[in-house]
Amino acid sequence: MLKTPRRAFLTLAGGAMAMPRFAVAQGDDRPTITIAVQKLATSNTLDCLAEQSNVGRRILNSFVELLIGANLQGELEPFPQLATSWKRIDDKVVEVSLRQGVKFHNGEEFDGEAAKFSIMRPIDPETKANARSTYAGISGVDVLDKYTINVKTAKPDPALLLRMTGFSMVMVAPKWASKGIPAFANEANGTGPYKLDKWEDPLKDWTLAANEQYWGGAPKIKKVRIKTIPELATRTAALRSGEVHIAKDVAVEEIDPINASGRALAKLTPSNRIPYYVMEVRKPPLNNVKLRQAVNYAANIDGIIKNVLYGNGDRVATTVAPWHVGFNPDLKPYPYDPDKAKALMKEAGMESGFDLNINHIQGRYLKDKEVAEAIAQELNKVGIRAKPVLRDAATQTTDDNAQKMDGLVFASWGNWIFDADNILFSRWHTSVRDGANGGKGASSLPYSNPEFDKLVEAARIELDEKKRLDEYKQAQKILYDDGAALFMYTLTDIYGVDNWVKWDPRKDEMIWAYEMDWNG
Repeated sequence: MLKTPRRAFLTLAGGAMAMPRFAVAQGDDRPTITIAVQKLATSNTLDCLAEQSNVGRRILNSFVELLIGANLQGELEPFPQLATSWKRIDDKVVEVSLRQGVKFHNGEEFDGEAAKFSIMRPIDPETKANARSTYAGISGVDVLDKYTINVKTAKPDPALLLRMTGFSMVMVAPKWASKGIPAFANEANGTGPYKLDKWEDPLKDWTLAANEQYWGGAPKIKKVRIKTIPELATRTAALRSGEVHIAKDVAVEEIDPINASGRALAKLTPSNRIPYYVMEVRKPPLNNVKLRQAVNYAANIDGIIKNVLYGNGDRVATTVAPWHVGFNPDLKPYPYDPDKAKALMKEAGMESGFDLNINHIQGRYLKDKEVAEAIAQELNKVGIRAKPVLRDAATQTTDDNAQKMDGLVFASWGNWIFDADNILFSRWHTSVRDGANGGKGASSLPYSNPEFDKLVEAARIELDEKKRLDEYKQAQKILYDDGAALFMYTLTDIYGVDNWVKWDPRKDEMIWAYEMDWNG
């Protein structure tokens, strides 16, 4: 069983649990639970291969399931979902036993053929899966009997089990899904605890209904509404008024008022998401490594966490978190050292300073706009004339694909398989840069280093855990020394939870009503 030491995740409540405002009716008379999120999906489809972000995954995972899940409590290890057990046969084959008696929402039976169809689906070029490169190493699936399969890889893959926990590996009803993309326009035929009820506006409002025949037992919450409320202040107000029962991302300044309201609690949890600013290393001024390092020394990220985020963030040295397989515990984050930054600028011939754009977003993550502005203020102290440039989602994507941005480009990553491969290869390997935007490139994927590439390629096929960790340690050191990004922190997620609802937030950004119940 794969395990890796990791920092303990803590769920913190802002105060003692208050009693429900009034008793909730039992059975089917219980009200619909309403969950407010900043964004519901990134695409107008229910196909998990198109919706790779955690934005959509947190909802779609109510309909569909994986063979193997990932447990984030204590040790990181895979756990059975639609698979009941697995074992490695040799370096390139893992045998998986499947759960029996499970049916998809449309009545199709879940079995070995359904599992094979679903596993091979993201690898098929015709599906145009967003995360196809993550699963390209899977070479085939053999169905040994109705409930046993062998998953084969072209080369040894130490991360195969964790890859199986990724969103592209969800099980879908094969007869229905074989109709192609149109099948996913209005339906989600999985095996999950909820079925899609209404999807009138795919990016704004969804309604879920309990799957009473769910193999794990019928959900306690029978009806769920997922509502998009983009504005943070409006989301917070909806929680405080009782319009919504759970709000994903509420204002940090509202934690104490929410806890004092008698209506809801603010619940905080360390998040798997890491925001960072990519350095556009192909364009001046950041094509100079000394200037990239100077930005990291001058940004004062620890001060920003304390004064802008009110302590709600934890520094990381690169883009790999302590609970990810392959984390380098010996690598410490860049310290705040303005004198070192000035010295590096002098060595680079930029003693008088230089201009720098900070391309940022607003409203998706905790204090994202304020963090960008604070970074600019800190950089200006050492003579870096930093200019925050606010970009909406459409402009960001368009300019990114056109390689119009320079300087710092905002990015974030929620490593859904919790393995270093899914960030070091998926975001930093040269092949990703060269394959971005259909081979046309992108401002947010500029990095390339042959020595780094060799190490992450070797780690992808290294089954010896100690050797693999050493390769990842070296790769992270290269990324760090190259100043490939302005490295920052892991986020803290802040949820508002109505006193009606019995639920503690997950650490992987998922919001699963199946784990909820009514108080009272």
